[in-house]
Amino acid sequence: MPQQEQHPDFPGFDEITNLPESETPYIFSVSLPQVDGHFRLLKMGAIALSDGWMQLKDKNLEYAAMKHFNELPLVEMNFSLEGCIRQKLGFLEEDVIFTKGYHNIMYNRGEWEHNQFMNGGIHNTFTINIHADRFLELFSDYSSPMDRLAENVLKQQPFLLQQPGLPYTPQMLSIINSLWSCTLTGGLKQLFLDSKMMELLLLQFELFTQAAPGRNTGPDKNELEKLHLAREILLRDIQHPPTLAQLARQCGLNEFKLKKGFKAAFNNTVFGYFAAIRLEQARQLILHTANTISEIAYETGFSHPQHFQRAFKKHFGIPPGQLRK
Repeated sequence: MPQQEQHPDFPGFDEITNLPESETPYIFSVSLPQVDGHFRLLKMGAIALSDGWMQLKDKNLEYAAMKHFNELPLVEMNFSLEGCIRQKLGFLEEDVIFTKGYHNIMYNRGEWEHNQFMNGGIHNTFTINIHADRFLELFSDYSSPMDRLAENVLKQQPFLLQQPGLPYTPQMLSIINSLWSCTLTGGLKQLFLDSKMMELLLLQFELFTQAAPGRNTGPDKNELEKLHLAREILLRDIQHPPTLAQLARQCGLNEFKLKKGFKAAFNNTVFGYFAAIRLEQARQLILHTANTISEIAYETGFSHPQHFQRAFKKHFGIPPGQLRK
């Protein structure tokens, strides 16, 4: 497998657009005033893959902010793998909330993008950028719903296609992993990346459009906003989660609607979701920091390391210490 080219410093979004194509990913360390981590980028032909591992330097910060201008004519496919990011886009009135499982398809040219990395652990989003001309070449004249997206791209009109209550599937995650692990070279690798990108986008599109209008029995728009707020509140202070009654009061729902709506929107109970998030954050801390298991247990809100070890083994099937062996 070819060696990945190492780069000591993250160059910034403007410089990234001018990097030459490479069959092996660029790997950058990230050391910004409020954020540490690394960033990975692969550019071949008309597509680019990227992901990153980011964490706030100061755990007392409510969030860290980053922004950049989307100038190039690119269609984006975004997949939230870890963390909680609030994104403000110039063409949308409402913020977009990235939590684990969320994904979207977006065209956003000539607009500012503001990202807030909410405190609470690791943040990682996988993105595929497709040049607008290539998107039009591949996805025009096949179906009327897809043609409407292509028409927006042709007219340079931004759009966001999403279904926050429908997380990406294991099949999609498997495709994402295969994109990074591909060992082909040259034209064969380009063909592989193009074909997997198309498969992934079509799976997203099918998922987003599978529910017929008027048949949605889930939360309405107002309730969904409050449920997203509830989820954000849960992630603000992982060591001191609110009670169900406190959470309901803070997000403006009664307890019944909170429990029922959360299950419908996020496919999990309120505290089942919270437990899974903090265990995943603990797993990331085990893999990416030198903190002891006990320190990580307390950092992720467990009152005793033994309780953490039992919960971790039940959730992942192995003791936490085994990840470092």
